[in-house]
Amino acid sequence: MQNKFRRICTAALTAFVSISTLAGCMSKPSKPAQQDTARIEPPADIWAPYSEEVTVTAFVPENSGTEFQNGDDYGNNPWYRAYKERFNINLQNKWVSNDYDTKLNLAIADKDIADVFYVDSARLNTLHEAGMIMNLEDVFKSYASDVLKNYRKDYADTWETGCFDGQLYGMPQMSYGIIDQFQYVWIRQDWMKECGFSEPKTMEDVIKIATTFAEKYGGYALPECQSLENMYRLALSWGAHPDIWVKKDDGTIEYGTVQPVMKEVLKQYAEWYKAGIVNPNFTTLNWDKMMQGMINGECGVIPFAQWFGYNPLPDLIKNQGADAIFYPYEIPTQDGSKIMGSVKFSNEGYVVIRKDCANPEAIMKIVNFYAYTVNDAVGKETNEYLSSLHSFNYPNCVRETRIINPMNDYNQYLQVKGAFDKYLAGETVDTSDLGTNLSKYNSCVNWVTSQDPNGVGDYLQQGNDRSAYGIAKKYVDGEQYVQDAKWGPDTPTLQAAGSTLNDILIEGFTKIIIGEKNIDYFDELVEQWKTAGGAKATEEINATYGK
Repeated sequence: MQNKFRRICTAALTAFVSISTLAGCMSKPSKPAQQDTARIEPPADIWAPYSEEVTVTAFVPENSGTEFQNGDDYGNNPWYRAYKERFNINLQNKWVSNDYDTKLNLAIADKDIADVFYVDSARLNTLHEAGMIMNLEDVFKSYASDVLKNYRKDYADTWETGCFDGQLYGMPQMSYGIIDQFQYVWIRQDWMKECGFSEPKTMEDVIKIATTFAEKYGGYALPECQSLENMYRLALSWGAHPDIWVKKDDGTIEYGTVQPVMKEVLKQYAEWYKAGIVNPNFTTLNWDKMMQGMINGECGVIPFAQWFGYNPLPDLIKNQGADAIFYPYEIPTQDGSKIMGSVKFSNEGYVVIRKDCANPEAIMKIVNFYAYTVNDAVGKETNEYLSSLHSFNYPNCVRETRIINPMNDYNQYLQVKGAFDKYLAGETVDTSDLGTNLSKYNSCVNWVTSQDPNGVGDYLQQGNDRSAYGIAKKYVDGEQYVQDAKWGPDTPTLQAAGSTLNDILIEGFTKIIIGEKNIDYFDELVEQWKTAGGAKATEEINATYGK
């Protein structure tokens, strides 16, 4: 990955304090001195357990997707038991909350923080300026595993966002990789076969398929909701890249949503709406209501991300039958040329350690252990053991200490697809090396053998020959994407604006689509966006991330 992150320095980051909701809760101290680094003696073995129990505390977000088994909970689960058994570390939760941000704000204001927790970029800056978190350079150098050190080397641009003056204060949690970020056109297969359609090669082909479905089966051709997210996905067909910052030929950076090419997108979308192609009720629909229409069989084509197979497709299949499965296709361009996807800066947060933490090396052992289970544990640990840690959304229990391998889902796809191909060919499959991916493989098998709706998500994401990850792999391997030039945290104006700037555009775009304003209103709308802070944000983005 190219180092798109150029100059995210302390001067730019400290500006967050002025717009952070926490800024008024504490006085701003002078910059923490270099001696706040935890001086850690390198151990003989970073994996060695303590001879006496060591206790560390954590803040933990509650997650409704976690399915606790056999009396487990956030304080007693396979991860916490592993820390005790392997390292003699007792991880205790100071609190678990479904309103994590609010409770964290209060804890920071009271200066009563846990030993380890995760934060966003604004709180990272606030905590650093308040001198409340540890300089991690020494403990990282001494106790980080080779896996973590390679993360930092291979994804230096992301890890720089956790640094101040070159010193590491927040370990980026990263994400599961850019393979997750691409968009597709999902098409209902039973209708496609009945109508005799083949893979669409142009956007005109997509609209022909969609309108034919609407004429033959009722409903509407293209679904949409108030956020216009489907239009944003289809905008790639015109070469537009809304919702990311794009670098122009002259090296300057501008916001993709306000570029002239978006005017072409809006013009076509308004024509589709007038022709009845776009759901005429989209202005009254939120995301859930739009998806309910899909479940009810009102539409057979939808632009969407790789996880459509997980939600709402299982419910759609339960309602419409297994033949109603949707497959993903590339979003075609206007003329059939190569599509370019959009890739954003993606980082789940930063792991931070309280400045006065007595045993920061214990936290590094815990962080190392998560990375070990997803990188090196296959063949060293049983599938059953790894499954106990990674099934039932149990990784949510350690959200505050989880650093993800950005190649995780890419590698997962290769492994699951390889094993599943052998299964389909009637070959013997050795599942002992699947590790944490065993459940993905089993889901694919369950779909093809019994049409279990709970397995269709994994099957469509990575198991079949037309899988979302299979398409995305081509994009990744061929660098067939435009990377967000804002490869790091928002600048102060964007932080302060929240959703306001985008709301201005969504409201104005909607007026153009439904005919309240003509297409030339786009130019006026761009000026409104600039006046409301877009121009200032653009200056900041260029100063921070430009040449």
